[in-house]
Amino acid sequence: MSIDDFLYSLGGAVERVIMLVIRGLKSFFFPRPRKSPPSFPISGRLSSKYTPHERVSLHLQLLFILYIASSFVLVALVNRPFLFLALSCVYLLYLRYALNAYGDFLIDPAPYRFFYYGLSLLSFLVFVGYLVLKRLNENVVWYYAYLLAVVVSVIAFWIYFKRKFGRDYTYGVVEEVKNDLLRVFVHDDISANVKPGFYWLPAVPDAEPGRVVKVLVENRAFRGARPVRILEVYLSQSSQSSTEPKNATE
Repeated sequence: MSIDDFLYSLGGAVERVIMLVIRGLKSFFFPRPRKSPPSFPISGRLSSKYTPHERVSLHLQLLFILYIASSFVLVALVNRPFLFLALSCVYLLYLRYALNAYGDFLIDPAPYRFFYYGLSLLSFLVFVGYLVLKRLNENVVWYYAYLLAVVVSVIAFWIYFKRKFGRDYTYGVVEEVKNDLLRVFVHDDISANVKPGFYWLPAVPDAEPGRVVKVLVENRAFRGARPVRILEVYLSQSSQSSTEPKNATE
């Protein structure tokens, strides 16, 4: 291969790499809703058997936990404030990307956006406040007072979230009818504080496999809410892997 051919091939390869980088950055900073279900490197393996809604929800949970754990290490253990700020910028940008690109797979996106944006911002401010307090080198009493303020802030955020988005019902899909009981699949629902899974509920008329149902939940202190009975049966058919409960309730 001549030098001219080599340089021409090298230039073409560099151009392709630059175009890939530009498209990747454009997709990251200006995300558009995706038409295909999400597939994440880590949480995708853990949630391969779940619905697209659960996949996105699980990924957001793992992402937030990883951010909190990494921030704690950088701020409290190794004292690297600039790395913490860089991590926070990357995390918030990726959180925005994930919610915009895959938010439509959530049955009700608004509560998830408010919850994760709000809680992430609150967490960032908590770590920043700790860094400021640490730099001032105040008495240990101030640390206890700051910890109390953090607890109060988290509780206040949760109360406001529950008042804005909280509800005592959720939606599910009838999977099986057995005697006087129904086996209902309930999606992860942050507004109702319900964990995803199958629940046995008392049977009601017209509840057949594939039907979307409205389910009453019972709140329990310091634990997730528990589905107790069916309030309404919708005529539309659905399946465990769809997001049709959202469409049935609109």
